[in-house]
Amino acid sequence: MAKKDNDQNSQIRCFLCIELDDYLKDEIEEITEKLKPLAPNLKWVSREALHLTLRFCGNISQPTVNMISRELKERLDTSRIDPFTLKLSSIGGFPSLKRPRVLWLGISGDLSPLFKLQLMVEKVCSSFKGVHKDEKPFSPHLTLARVKKPSDVTPTLIDFMANMKVRDISWPVEIFTFMKSDLTPRGAIYTPLVRYKLGGAL
Repeated sequence: MAKKDNDQNSQIRCFLCIELDDYLKDEIEEITEKLKPLAPNLKWVSREALHLTLRFCGNISQPTVNMISRELKERLDTSRIDPFTLKLSSIGGFPSLKRPRVLWLGISGDLSPLFKLQLMVEKVCSSFKGVHKDEKPFSPHLTLARVKKPSDVTPTLIDFMANMKVRDISWPVEIFTFMKSDLTPRGAIYTPLVRYKLGGAL
């Protein structure tokens, strides 16, 4: 009984996201391999960790994970969100390329269904106590690197990125994922908890 109680009370760090196909990761890896030598001290996102975040939930209990998952499945059954296509579009930095805290790849394509999906996910997640509150508006992107110190961002990197052209490679979005994140000294390890097919759960 005690073990069951511990399982119920244990906290799971998790988020909802769109996973990326291998061919897309190949393209992104080509981009980052060009950038890394120009700023080796940045915290570059590994190939395995690449994803498009829909909603970060923070640390929540297993029962909350289960309830969110159940609610998402019910919403998907009635949402009429069909599969859609996204594209890589640009490269930049938050809050600006000159003084970035994050380097990112921008997203274009069928943004209307993407925003509809994210809004549905946001409404479900924000209705549960204990879920991390996200005050920032949704801005779809793929994180390439995080900046620890402003001095790590070299002028050479900024100039290179300012003139860099990103191929508008597209990919179909048919599934999104409830992902567990385990933090380790070597970086986060991601484990899918549930995958949802647009229009209904897998």
